[in-house]
Amino acid sequence: MITFVPSLVAVLFLVSSVVVARVADRQAARRTAVTCASAATALSVVLPWSGGFVPFLSGEHAVLPEGTARLVVVATCAAGLLVVAMSPLASHPPATLARILRLLAVSCGFVAVRHQAVDVVLWALSAWLVWAGLRGGEGSRGGDRLDRLFAAYHLPGVLLFGVGTALSATGWRTAGGVLVVLAIMARFAVVPLHSWYPRFVERVPLGVVVVFHTAPLGLFAQLDLPVPLARDVALLGGATAVVAALFGVVQGEARRALAFLTMSQTGLVTCGLGGSPEAVSGAVLTWEASALAVSGLAMTLAALEARRGTLSLRAPSGNFARTPRLAVAFLLCGLATVGFPLSLGFVGGHLLIHGSVTGSPVVWLALAGAVGVNGMTVMRCFFALFAGSRTHSGERDLVPLETYALTIAIGALLVGGLFPMTP
Repeated sequence: MITFVPSLVAVLFLVSSVVVARVADRQAARRTAVTCASAATALSVVLPWSGGFVPFLSGEHAVLPEGTARLVVVATCAAGLLVVAMSPLASHPPATLARILRLLAVSCGFVAVRHQAVDVVLWALSAWLVWAGLRGGEGSRGGDRLDRLFAAYHLPGVLLFGVGTALSATGWRTAGGVLVVLAIMARFAVVPLHSWYPRFVERVPLGVVVVFHTAPLGLFAQLDLPVPLARDVALLGGATAVVAALFGVVQGEARRALAFLTMSQTGLVTCGLGGSPEAVSGAVLTWEASALAVSGLAMTLAALEARRGTLSLRAPSGNFARTPRLAVAFLLCGLATVGFPLSLGFVGGHLLIHGSVTGSPVVWLALAGAVGVNGMTVMRCFFALFAGSRTHSGERDLVPLETYALTIAIGALLVGGLFPMTP
């Protein structure tokens, strides 16, 4: 099945990536990328769309509402707008911005064309685009080649997903599903296949990290799994949510804390996708909220890092008066990430955890504990980065382009929390 609107948006991102790659001036390249992402977001919201059903299995055949797939594309485009608008010029040259736009095209293409063979190609293309950037020098420090570590996890992951999809298509659904589960675990840093991810977040431009992390590939791949396997991977996701939350709250560097926080959020979504229909609906809403909130949190961190350099959490070293708007944006995006009330993340988290009660009280308590610890991580980062110092080093607050993108993202999170589209 091919859907027109996400196909149009994917083509727009792809064409724009070619244009951006040819622009030598970094500011001009970023303006072009922002124009493209703004147009893509507007098209995904304004144009009428039909055929947006996303199937899943839970005891008996059911479907998520038609609007779900549409909102996945809207969230992807809005997150892409936030990424390109807030990408620091020093760490995001035109080649990197073009790669980000191509990754966004892949994400939209995954929604546009629902076919198993296309899924495999796009999964592989997504990993190759990131690996090509690492191979070109992104994230490398001297002889420490991050591209080799990335390939060690993602090359087998692509092969497992391809073989598993082929087996499922030929009737070996259980055996194929097991291989797809292993691929999902490697792609989305599910414990114990997670050791590549913290170093990836530490080294790679955060715009690339965000777009690669928020791609909806794993979301749809898990929805297609047989029910028993979906429940098994849900347990692994719940364990990842708890373990990553505990690791995140004790980190001494901001980027590592971000890595474990996003791992925990992915674990929560993975856990919900294997539960009851209510938990699945909550997981999809949580993914949509996280796509925006995590993007905002990560890119405000990137903006602050561009102003100050490496960010440490070992001692408070910030001053709220330096960058008040940046501080408020960081706090709002962080709280939305962990599901604070009045945000879209709260609605999704409530459905996810409430839907998990019917499964196991232990799972319910574990998920609630992970959310609580993630909230502690957000507040610890906020006070360490924006409090504790009386001096002012002259950092700029948000510039108009950054304010424009954050206003759209935070506004969507708040409006979505007041008027959620739930099943």
